[in-house]
Amino acid sequence: MTNEELFEQAEELIRAWESLKVSIDLLSMDNTAAQHDAELPAYFFNSHQSSNLESNLTNIADTMLKVSNAICPGE
Repeated sequence: MTNEELFEQAEELIRAWESLKVSIDLLSMDNTAAQHDAELPAYFFNSHQSSNLESNLTNIADTMLKVSNAICPGE
């Protein structure tokens, strides 16, 4: 794999990290709010906000697997 290809894969990981950071921040904020409002977790799940988070985390996992396979095919 060339340096340019490795750089492209690194950029993919940076984008995945940025998405992961957003998910972590959302969970942290929700956790803090839930400590003060017992109804917030129910609202979060009933309003299907959790599906957005799940989709984001699935995309991150897919990106990480794609990068891993590109760098180390067959592993």
